[in-house]
Amino acid sequence: MYIRVVNLKFSSKIDSDAMQALAKHEMINNLPGIISIETFQVSELHSIGILKFDSKESAEKSKVVYIDNMKKNPNIRVEIFEGERLFIVEKS
Repeated sequence: MYIRVVNLKFSSKIDSDAMQALAKHEMINNLPGIISIETFQVSELHSIGILKFDSKESAEKSKVVYIDNMKKNPNIRVEIFEGERLFIVEKS
């Protein structure tokens, strides 16, 4: 499994709300190999998204679809951290 953590800072609440709606309703259906999208709201203008993909190749293909366009938008500051998941431990 390949994980992408996206740190997003917005210049307005409208941009933040629009991105949340995009992730919740569109990205999950349009990204190749996407398994899940989870978001955390740090503040009204700052969110963190965790995207899980079936492979690095799928994650790379998806980067062209959304990440590259977000980086072109002057109202959104984007930082990306990604890599293969080493392990997950969950308490049952």
